[in-house]
This record gives sequence, structure tokens and C-alpha cells, in this order.
Amino acid sequence: MRTRKLDFYIFKEVFSPFLGGVFFFAFVFLLFQMLRLAELLIVNNAPLSLILKLVWTLIVNFLPLGLPISFLVGVLFGFSRLSGDSELVAMKAGGMSLLRIAAPVFVLSLGVAVLSLFLNLNWAPWSEVAMRNTMLKIGNRKFASSINEGTFTSGFFNLLLYTEKANNRSGKMEKVFIYDERDPKHPLTIVSKTGELIRVQSNEDDLGGIVLQLQDGSIHQSEEQGSAYNKAKFGTYQIFFDIPDTQGKFGYKPKMIGANELSQKMATPGLAKNTFDELHTEYWRRFAVALAPLLFVFLGIGFGTVRTRGARFGVLLIAFVTMAIYWQVQVASVWVGDTGMLPAWLAVEIPNLLVAAVGLWTFRKASW
Repeated sequence: MRTRKLDFYIFKEVFSPFLGGVFFFAFVFLLFQMLRLAELLIVNNAPLSLILKLVWTLIVNFLPLGLPISFLVGVLFGFSRLSGDSELVAMKAGGMSLLRIAAPVFVLSLGVAVLSLFLNLNWAPWSEVAMRNTMLKIGNRKFASSINEGTFTSGFFNLLLYTEKANNRSGKMEKVFIYDERDPKHPLTIVSKTGELIRVQSNEDDLGGIVLQLQDGSIHQSEEQGSAYNKAKFGTYQIFFDIPDTQGKFGYKPKMIGANELSQKMATPGLAKNTFDELHTEYWRRFAVALAPLLFVFLGIGFGTVRTRGARFGVLLIAFVTMAIYWQVQVASVWVGDTGMLPAWLAVEIPNLLVAAVGLWTFRKASW
């Protein structure tokens, strides 16, 4: 019973800072994105639902990196406190080995590893695609906000547009001038007293198109050679601009493909070797990253039991330096796998082998 209580106590000592680390790093990550999100909300007039969806996809996209570093921080904080309060010494004096003390931490690391595996296999690729789709949807809403009064706007659906007064929120304009050269042989010049941009929703979030409704104006048309000139007055004139579906309108990268689809692509007959190497490396990378929390147990306990002044600052410094080196080595190992210099499964394990070597060395030094 005492051993079970002790296991729960150690588990709690690591889990609390781990959970705090997840929220802290997620908050810091979103803080760096805040200016960008505010611009999308204000300038592009994006609905709150799309902004919240974007925040959610950003968080899911961050977790494959956030979980391992938060777990390392949890182990470092937990064992730094246990060591600093001499509780670790008391446990060892009571006959418990460091490996036995670490048992509940291994259980937690297994849970983090499984969650990381699910994230890397399917959830992170889904969030990457969903994030890009959401950004495209928000980007489609900027057409109205791109019109500035008193200046010529050339990027509005391949039209040259000028208006003396424009309200980007309501979409209403006064004294509108449009030059339409989409048909070079029959260019149009349209002048109207007022105009309004009306959004056409294809579903709850998607912008299916924009209607430019003009009132009290005239259309001027001249032939390419200037041989003929036509003029027509109108009370109301509407121009519809279609916005195609954003789904899949960007190039898919291996990291954006789910595990099952990745396996299917690798099994495609006649696949180019360089493409196969890239897909194969990405496939094994996801398993390698999920394995990291299990190895961070040794590293975290090894460094966490070293008594230093300013322990909390030291813990964060060790965590950041470790993750920076880990991800830099991983980038290099992915390149090695992509180029076929080493088998993909071996190349992506280079960072883990490095962590295992340093972790086992520090763990062994902490055992006595």
C-alpha cells in the first residue's frame, strides 16, 4: 500500500508540471500568433467561428512538439524538487532503486507516447490541412477589405477599380469607376454613382462568391481597334465573382497526409525513388517522435537530480536546449532519410539514439 501511495505521489509530482507545461507552451505559442489572428479578425473581417477553428488547428499542430517538451519539463521539475527536498535520498535509503522510483514516470511516458503517436499519425496531418483550408477561407474574405477609397485597386478579380468612398465593413461604395479588360477585344468601362459588395455564402463558413451591385450608372464599350463605341445606361447592374472551393487547392506535402494514405502512396507501383524515400522517411519519423517521451525519462531524471542554484531556471534552460538540439538533429536526420543515404527507419532514429546515449549516461550517474 505504501509503495502504491509513493508511486501516485511521484506520478503527481511529474504530471502537474507536465500539464502546466502543456498550457504554458501552448499559451506562448498562441501569443506569438496573436497579432496575426487579430489582423485576420479585424482587417479581413473573418467570423469568430473561423478564427476559433484556426486556433484549434494551430494547437493540434503544436502538440506533437509541445507534448514531448512539456513532459521533459515535468520530469525535470518533479525530480529536481524531489532531489532538492532530499525526498529522493530518503527513498533510496529505504531500499528503492532509481529505476523503481522511475516506474510511475515510465507509465506516464507511455501514455504521452501513445497520445503523441495518434497525433503524429493522423491528427497532426489533419490539422495541417484544416489550418491551410481555414487560412484560404479567411483569405477569400479579404477582397472587400482590399478596396481603399481614393486609390486605384488592380487586384480585385482582375479588374481595375476606383471609388471615392468605401466602407469595408458594409461593402458600400460611392462614385465607382471600373475598367474591365478580362476580354481584351471588348474592354468595358463602368461608371456608377453607388456600389455594394454582397457576400454569397456557400455554407456556414465558406464564401462562395461576391456580387458587385452597381446603381445608377453606365457601361462604355469600345472595340479593340476603336472602330465602334457603345454606351448603355442602367439602374441596377450586378457582376458575380465566383470563388472556387478551397478544398485541396494547394500542394500536399508528406506531413499533410494521414498514415493510411501514406502507406497507400508508398505501395503505388512505379513510384519514383526520391518520392518513396520522402514518404518512407515521413512515415517512420512519426513513430520516432512518439518514442521520444520514453527516452526523456532517463534524460529528465538524470539532469533533474543534479542540484543547482536557480533550479527552475536551470530546468527550463535544459528543456529548451535539449529540444532545440533534438529538433535540429531530427531535421538533419530527415534529410539523410529523404536522400536515401541511410534507411529511413534508421535515419529518423538518430535523435533518439543521441537522447538515449546521454540519458542513460546521466541516469547511471544519478543511480547510487
